[in-house]
Amino acid sequence: MPAKRFNSPLSRRAAKPILGLALTTALLFGGAAYPAEPPTNPLAGAEMLDRIVAVVNESVITQRQLIEQLKRVASQVNVASLSPQDRKQLEERVLDRMITEEVELQRAKQLGITVDDTRLDDALSGIASRNGMSLPQLQQAVVRQGESWPEYRESIRKQIIVEDLKRREVFERINISDREVDDYLKQYTGANTDTTEYHLAQILISVPENATPQQVETAKKRAEAVLESLKSGQSFDKVSAERSDAPDATKGGDLGWRDLSRIPSLFIDTVKSMKPDEVSGLIRSPNGFHILKLLGERTGAPSSTDLTEYDVEHVLIQVSSQMNAQQAAAEAQTLRQEIISGKASFADIARQYSADKGSAAQGGELGWIKPADMVPEFADMVENTPVGQISPVFRTQFGFHFLKVLKTRQVKVSTESLRAQARQAIGQRRADEDLVNFIRRLRAEAYIDNRLTGTVNDAQ
Repeated sequence: MPAKRFNSPLSRRAAKPILGLALTTALLFGGAAYPAEPPTNPLAGAEMLDRIVAVVNESVITQRQLIEQLKRVASQVNVASLSPQDRKQLEERVLDRMITEEVELQRAKQLGITVDDTRLDDALSGIASRNGMSLPQLQQAVVRQGESWPEYRESIRKQIIVEDLKRREVFERINISDREVDDYLKQYTGANTDTTEYHLAQILISVPENATPQQVETAKKRAEAVLESLKSGQSFDKVSAERSDAPDATKGGDLGWRDLSRIPSLFIDTVKSMKPDEVSGLIRSPNGFHILKLLGERTGAPSSTDLTEYDVEHVLIQVSSQMNAQQAAAEAQTLRQEIISGKASFADIARQYSADKGSAAQGGELGWIKPADMVPEFADMVENTPVGQISPVFRTQFGFHFLKVLKTRQVKVSTESLRAQARQAIGQRRADEDLVNFIRRLRAEAYIDNRLTGTVNDAQ
């Protein structure tokens, strides 16, 4: 669903989940099953279902297995609307993924990687809990979707085995230097391990929500006039008190001492380039036009870092075969307006429409999050949305979102903990690259006869 985040559906995952939730969500919340045309001759139909569509070393994949996998995929793809050529390509892609999984499972067997029933039951209980169900309810949902419970259990067992293989053969072999951790913290989380702090003040010329181009231009002219006043020598404190729309205007716009982890990412590049007593140019944000002044700069070596956490709820509208990007954006705009106009509550809209099923079940609640843990677009919007207001619609790799910040709080995070999270995130990013090469190597070493495409890879 909705990464810079270390552990979230919106995140740059530091460690991949044990289970592929896309499969589980598709199974429980999907649409029509893959339509298999009934054979006119029952015996001929049985032969068709048992037909071998791929050979992987000493194992085979049958037409029946391929159809079962296509049924799961059908919950995410409107198969009925596909042309014969597109349907054929879908079958080939699904079979190719099945071949890759079979190669991985064979490698795991060689290494003695297994998953016992106790661990499998724990994993299934976790799936049920994340979907707001008990384990018996999950079993009932699986059966209602036309899949046998034993087959579903084995499919989850295979997923765990494959993840264990990847962890052993890829993730655990990655070494990360301290320099890489330093660079990551500075680039992605905004935390500076040198603990440089900046004493900032700001002036804000706000822009109304849903502002017209004329209103935006008017606000910009006001901001430019304020900037000219500052350049002519007027006191920042005085101008802030008289003309700023920020809550701290009467205190000279003083934001206090902050390290980079507590400065909105929109301001970081500007702040880092400023000298003490220097005033910035105009900085545009969803809230309006900002002018910053750097009052001072200092360094230290604290054992912990103060980070801002945000209590956030959001709605995600995904692009799909049934809804293109333009339609998804329009849908998000319409739903956002229903909340703003009072026709519906945020929680009701999230439960009914949000594609992030985990948070949707909680009325859109993500709980307390750190912007440093989120994808960049989501993080920027969290930091720049005032408490109690609904953000504009924005896009991430997962689709179109809007969010609401309910509360904020300051928390201390030890430098050691922050560095551990960074190390984990770097490892995942590198693992994503290494994993591609690992899978290519496994396939290159295997005998693969893909009878749908007519291609044979003979490792011998």
